[in-house]
Amino acid sequence: MFSQCLPGIQNYEISGESFKAVFKIDVSEMRIPHITTLTASINATITTESNNQIHIKGNGRSAGVSIKMDIVLDLGSEEGKTAVKWTAILDMGMLTKLLGESNIRQIAESNVKSIISCLSRV
Repeated sequence: MFSQCLPGIQNYEISGESFKAVFKIDVSEMRIPHITTLTASINATITTESNNQIHIKGNGRSAGVSIKMDIVLDLGSEEGKTAVKWTAILDMGMLTKLLGESNIRQIAESNVKSIISCLSRV
């Protein structure tokens, strides 16, 4: 169910707590000539740290450079609904220099909002 909410997902494989996924990331709003998408492949593990915390840690490649991610989702309840508080550490390597930190932050924020909105509907 979660995979249907991931923007640009091309394919994925799940094996126990591990997963592999390939994404096409829309970068058209950065207006870089001849680049509208980037393909990223990620290998990650999802572990449940406690009843209310999920940890996603992985690494991969995009545009020929290494990327690393470490995401923690804290699940709680607010006004009868599930609340998600999250933190993410992303090491985009040379992509940060090529694309600019503010552009990466803008794309990440847009994608996170899309994921949360989709999960709310599902």
